[in-house]
Amino acid sequence: MQLSYRWLTEVLGTEVPLEKLLNTLTMAGLEVESVHDLGVGSGRVVVGRILTREPHPNADNLSLCDVQAGEGEPLRIVCGAKNMQPGDLIPLALEGAVLPGGFAIKKSKIRGEASFGMMCSGRELGFGEDHEGLLILPPDQATYREGQPFDALIEIKVTPNRPDCLSVYGIARDVGALLGLEGVSRPGTDRGPETPIPLGDGGATLSVEAPDACPRYVGRIIRGVKIGPSPLWLRRKVEAAGLRSINNVVDVTNLILIEQGQPLHAFDLKKVAEGHVVVRYAFEGEKVKTLDDQELTLNARDLLIADSEKAIALAGIMGCGNSEINEQTTDVFLECAYFDPATIRRTSKRLGKSTDSSYRFERGIDWSAMEVVIDRAAWLIEQTAGGQVEGRVQFVQGPQPAEPVKLHTSHVNSLLGVSLRDEEIANALRILGFGVHPVRDNEFNIQIPAHRPDVSCAADLVEEIARVVGYDKIPAKLPALTSRPASRNSDDELAYRLRRVLTGQGFLEIANYSFEAAEAVAKSGLPAIDMVRLSNPLSAEYAVMRTSLLPSMLATAAYNHNRGELDLRLFEIGKTYLPAADNAVKEEWGFVALMTGSAADGGWRSNGRTVDFYDARAIGENFLASLHISETSCVKAEAGTAGEAAALHPGKSAVIEADGKPLLLVGHLHPQVRENMELKRDAVLIIGSFSALAPMLSRSPKVAEVPVFPAVTRDLALVADQSVAAADIEAAIAKRAKALLSGLKLFDVYEGEKVGAGKRSLAYKLKFSAPDRTLTDEEVNQMIEKILGDLNAKLGVTLRA
Repeated sequence: MQLSYRWLTEVLGTEVPLEKLLNTLTMAGLEVESVHDLGVGSGRVVVGRILTREPHPNADNLSLCDVQAGEGEPLRIVCGAKNMQPGDLIPLALEGAVLPGGFAIKKSKIRGEASFGMMCSGRELGFGEDHEGLLILPPDQATYREGQPFDALIEIKVTPNRPDCLSVYGIARDVGALLGLEGVSRPGTDRGPETPIPLGDGGATLSVEAPDACPRYVGRIIRGVKIGPSPLWLRRKVEAAGLRSINNVVDVTNLILIEQGQPLHAFDLKKVAEGHVVVRYAFEGEKVKTLDDQELTLNARDLLIADSEKAIALAGIMGCGNSEINEQTTDVFLECAYFDPATIRRTSKRLGKSTDSSYRFERGIDWSAMEVVIDRAAWLIEQTAGGQVEGRVQFVQGPQPAEPVKLHTSHVNSLLGVSLRDEEIANALRILGFGVHPVRDNEFNIQIPAHRPDVSCAADLVEEIARVVGYDKIPAKLPALTSRPASRNSDDELAYRLRRVLTGQGFLEIANYSFEAAEAVAKSGLPAIDMVRLSNPLSAEYAVMRTSLLPSMLATAAYNHNRGELDLRLFEIGKTYLPAADNAVKEEWGFVALMTGSAADGGWRSNGRTVDFYDARAIGENFLASLHISETSCVKAEAGTAGEAAALHPGKSAVIEADGKPLLLVGHLHPQVRENMELKRDAVLIIGSFSALAPMLSRSPKVAEVPVFPAVTRDLALVADQSVAAADIEAAIAKRAKALLSGLKLFDVYEGEKVGAGKRSLAYKLKFSAPDRTLTDEEVNQMIEKILGDLNAKLGVTLRA
C-alpha cells in the first residue's frame, strides 16, 4: 500500500519527523518496504509558488520564472513547461536534490540564463505518470504550504490480520495511538451534507436475497451529476496513492477506498433496470463481463449485484461494463456494503481476480462506519460533480458486535513481564478505539470495535497493549521453562529408526506437498482408486490429496535427473489420504526410499555397478533388523499392499515378510513407469506402511550365549528348476534342520550348459551346532541326507553331480 506522508500527517493533525514516523510504523507492526523521499527527509524538494513568468530571451520554448520557496529571495528557474502561471504552487527541486533515476540538480546556465533549481513534473518525481507539464499543486494550505518540504511516498506491507490499516485513517489511528496523540478523528465526521439526506428511496429499490453473504448494504442516489475531470485536489490525492485519475465520481470512490478503507461502487442508475438493485447468488453457469472486458463463468456460490434483468457487478470484486459510469451519466447509485469475507475470498481465488476492493473485503471492513463513509462520499460527489442526493436505501441484518472480552491486569503483566497499572492498560486500549468497561479492581470488560476483526481474546488485547506501551520498554527476560523427555508414539518411533538407518546409508530426506494432480496416480503406474479432492486447490497440479508417496518421489527424481543429478538416494516419510465413510478421511503414515545411479561413490576404485534389487533388499533388511526382525523371507511382489506393487518390475521386485506378514515392498521401477516419468536411470525402491510395521515394535532383541562347542560346516551345490525360488529351498532346509542349523548362506548361483536348460545351480554353506555337545560327522551326514530327501520330494531339487 502506497501512503503519502502529507496525507497521513493531514489526518493526524500534526507533522511528525519522517524518521520518527517510519520507526513508529515499524513498532505498530506495519512493515515499511520502501520510502520514496520527495523532500520531507532531505529538505531539497520544496513547495514553491510561481511569482512571475516571462519568455526566455534566447529560446522560444523556454520560460524564465521567479519562484518563492519560503523565506529569502525568489529563485530564478528556467523551465520548458507551458501549463503554469503566476500564483501556481509547484514542487521545486533545489540545488543538491537527487531525483529518481539518480538525476542530481545543480546550478546551471540554460541558453545564457542561470537556473537555480528545477520545477518538476509528476513523472520526474515518481508522483504519478503525468509528463505533459509541471505538477501543479492544489492551493489548499492544509496540505501544501509554500516553502515546506514537498512529500514522501511510503510503501507499507500490511499483514493479512490487520485490515484496519488498509487506509490512511486506519494507519493514522494506529500511529496516533503510539505517539500518544488523542483525538485522531475519522475524515468526514466533522463535515457532511449541507442538508440531511432524505429518507425516501429516490427512485431506487433494494432487495437482498443473500443476507448471509451481505448482512449490511447501504445505497445513496445522487441525481443531476456532471461527469468530468476531477478538481486538482482530488486528482493529487488519488495520484498520491498510486492510482490513476479517471473522472470525478470514480475518483471520489477511490479516495474513500484509500482514505477510509471502505470500497464503494458507483452505478449509472439509468442502466439499472427499473432502478431495482438485487443482491443475490449467481445462477450455476451464469456469465458476466466485468469492467476489464473479461467474461467470467460463475457458480451458485458466487455473489452478484444485479437488477431485475441482469448482473451489474461481481460483488466485492469488480463492476460490470453494462452499468459503468461514463460521460453521459447523470444519475448515480452509490453502493456501500459489507460482504462476508469468506464468500469474496472464495470467488476471487477461484476466478483469479484480485482487486483493491476484494483485497479489503476478504479481510473484513469496518461495518460500523458505513453510513458515515457513504454520506461523506455522497457529499464529495455533490461538491465535485454537482447534483443532489435525493434518497437512500439500506438493508441491515448484521453483523453483530463481538462479545466483550474479559481482561485481568495480572494476566497482562504476567504475559508482558511488566507492572502496568489499571489506568495505563485502560488508556492504551481506549486510544486504539477499544471500549473499556471496568468491572472491579484489576478486571475489565473490553468491547472489540468493528474495525478490529483480528482481535478475539485476551492474548490479542495484551499484544495491543504491548504495541502502545512500546516493545522497547518490555524487559528482556528468559521464560522459566521446565523440560521433560518427549514421548513418542509408534509412528514417531518408526520414523526415528528409519531416519537413522537411511541417513546412515547416505540417503537424504525430502518433503513434498501432500497434494498432487489427479493424473499423477495413473502416470506412476498405480491402480485407479478413490481420492480425496480439494474444493479449493492451489492449482490443477495440487487438486487431490495423495494416496501414495510414490508419485511425488518419482517427480522429484525426474526433476533431479533433468538437472544432471543422476546418483540419488532419497527418502520421504509422510501421510497418505483415502476417503472413508461419512465424508471422513483416513490418514496413514508410510515411507518410500529411492535409489538411482551408481552403487558406489563413483571414485577411481568404483567398479561401475549400478544399484539393483539386492541393494534395496539389504537396506530394507537393515531397517527391519533395527526393529529386532532378523528372520525374513522374500515372496513375489504381487502379495504387496496399497497397490504400489503395480508400479514395480514384475520380475525384479519382492515383498519382505516376517512371520508370514508383508512388511516392505522392494524392487525396480516398472520400465513403462520409468518412461512415463522420463527418468534417465533405472530406479530401485523401498516402500513401507507404518500400520504394517507398528506391531513389530514390541519385539525384543534375541540374545544367545556364546557357543561353547564348535560348529560343523557343509557346502551343498543343488540343482533346481529356474522356477523354484531360493527362498523356498532355504525354508525347506530350515524346517528339516530345526535348532541344529545355526547358519545358512547362498554363496553361488550358476546357469549354463553344465546343469541343463531350464535349470540352475545354487551353492549353500550350511552351519550346524548344538548347545550341549560337538556334533559328529555321522549326525551331520544323516541330517544332510534328510534335507536332500525333503528338497527332492517337495521341490524336485537334486544334489549337483
